[in-house]
This record gives sequence, C-alpha cells and structure tokens, in this order.
Amino acid sequence: MAAAVDSVAEHIKPLEGATVRRGTLGATTSAGMPVTLQSDTYWDPTDSSTAVLTVAIAVQGGVAGDRVDLVFAGPVLCMTGATPGTLIFASDTAGGLGEAVGTKDTIIGFAETATILFVQPQIIDLS
Repeated sequence: MAAAVDSVAEHIKPLEGATVRRGTLGATTSAGMPVTLQSDTYWDPTDSSTAVLTVAIAVQGGVAGDRVDLVFAGPVLCMTGATPGTLIFASDTAGGLGEAVGTKDTIIGFAETATILFVQPQIIDLS
C-alpha cells in the first residue's frame, strides 16, 4: 500500500512536539493535505509540478478564507499506508503526498509509522 493522505478528517491531529500555527486557506482544502504559502498570503494545496518553497500540513479542512491550524514541523497523524522510515514527498496532484518524487523534488518529511508524518520540509528542485 502506498502513502496517502488519510481521508477521515477526525483522524488528523498534531502530536506532542509539533509546531502549529494558524493560516488562511486560499482554496478548498481537506484535513491532512500539504499546503503551500502563495504570494497572496493564502495557503493552497501543494502541487509539486511547480517549485514549492513552503510546506505545512492542514489540520482542518475548509474553503478559501477559512483560518485553520497548520503543522510546520514535527509529528502529525495524517497518512495511511506509508512505509516507516521512508521520505514523504509532495505529489504532482494538488494536496497529495507520496513516497515517490513529483516533478519538482519537495520532501515534506518522513514516515515515522504508516500513519504518522514527521514534517521536516526540504526543497530540493527549484528549477
């Protein structure tokens, strides 16, 4: 089974040691999705088909204009099917994540367990 965003909103939660701040969504977002800060100061679902400079995980879902908690670093329960110890990348599908690189290499973090993502962004490919 491949890593994916947990589709059950009630499962998504930051764990002890996570760095959490509030942000305003710029587009419809589901809980557990990786999001990227846009130049308009809103957070949209991450899409690695273009260069990604910032990544956080949305703790709640919402629509444009909603303020939600975002995990910027540390452990968050937000995945299903991940292989423990593997890197987790931003996907070319907006708001997706996976164990394989997208068009632009953007590491979101690593899988501590099949369901826990340790958020530790690393931007590798800006070209």
